[in-house]
Amino acid sequence: MGFPEAGITVALKVGHGTVRAVEIGSTRLVKAAAMFAGKSPAEVLTILPTLFALCGTAQALTGLEAMEQAGGLFASPATRAARRILVSAEAVAEHGMALARDWPMLMGERPDMETARKFKRTLATVRQHLYPDGDWLTLGGGRLAPDISHLLADIAEAQAAFAHCLGGQVTGLLKDRNTFRAWMTQAPTAIGRMLAQVVSEAQASFGAADLLAMPENGPPDLAERLDGDPDGLYLARPDYRGQVLETGALARNHTHPLVAAILRHEGAGLLARLTARLVDVAAALHEMASLVQDLKAEAAGAARLGSGQGLAATQAARGLLAHRVHLAEGRVSLYRILAPTEWNFHPAGPLARGLTGIRADGDLAARAGLLVAALDPCVTCQVSVEAP
Repeated sequence: MGFPEAGITVALKVGHGTVRAVEIGSTRLVKAAAMFAGKSPAEVLTILPTLFALCGTAQALTGLEAMEQAGGLFASPATRAARRILVSAEAVAEHGMALARDWPMLMGERPDMETARKFKRTLATVRQHLYPDGDWLTLGGGRLAPDISHLLADIAEAQAAFAHCLGGQVTGLLKDRNTFRAWMTQAPTAIGRMLAQVVSEAQASFGAADLLAMPENGPPDLAERLDGDPDGLYLARPDYRGQVLETGALARNHTHPLVAAILRHEGAGLLARLTARLVDVAAALHEMASLVQDLKAEAAGAARLGSGQGLAATQAARGLLAHRVHLAEGRVSLYRILAPTEWNFHPAGPLARGLTGIRADGDLAARAGLLVAALDPCVTCQVSVEAP
């Protein structure tokens, strides 16, 4: 099962040499989770992983946690750590696929499919070495039997793939702006060449706008807004007190020394967003290695659920993912999902704010496409330039 093909359109309305307006349209089915009403949590968990081609693990685990909360069931610390490892592994895989496959193509170069496959393997092997019975998506927690040596080997393979994308250099590279800029000028990789081109063509600040960073656990009124949204208006165009927040790699890493330095000099534009994606991979790999060290084996948990309400928020690869669930006598009475794409590709969100007022030239569509790729929607996105 899957959602029908969905996508986003970005129309740049040009006049007098600048982008006068940015019109963003979406055919994403933001109310699709309503189909879960009346189903048992077990039935929902069977369907959830089949619905999402991207960030499927984060979607499933966020739903699992929301239903556990609603039913008064709480996973152990070890199970929560294992789930965090799975989400981080998926983030590494999703970012890594972009680095190895998509970013070279943006430069007109051949994708590195061998490295892309190594990143993609990360999630599958990590999951296998955490939950050999395949019961990772179990209410209360499946049988956790971590194979530490193999998990460390999985992480090492992903680290090697990341280093390959950066030309073999990772340690120290993402710490300060001068080192990073020096690396760009000599990096023998498509990523380095793309970043160097962004800087050399004075596009580092392209798309810069005020950064309204999403809090780690989402807006304080998230549960209230999701509960009071029967028509799906908030799901389609979320806001917090009238402001459209940004979520994802830049929002998560805006205080990182390298990213913060770029923000000070070039603003929250193209270079900051692309760099934050690299920092995000390094952070996820570090988190995985740290969490693995303390994992312990654990038997499967209980699965009896009561009635109540749950809200789970996960920092997935593309940003904050929220699931809101109401359970009544063991059945779903309300289910809503708010994905990061609805924030970042909101008609008044960071993409629209960054492109409005931009100088319109012959490369506008390509540069806007690069900004779209940096923000990384979970569906296809078509950019058009429309002159009067």
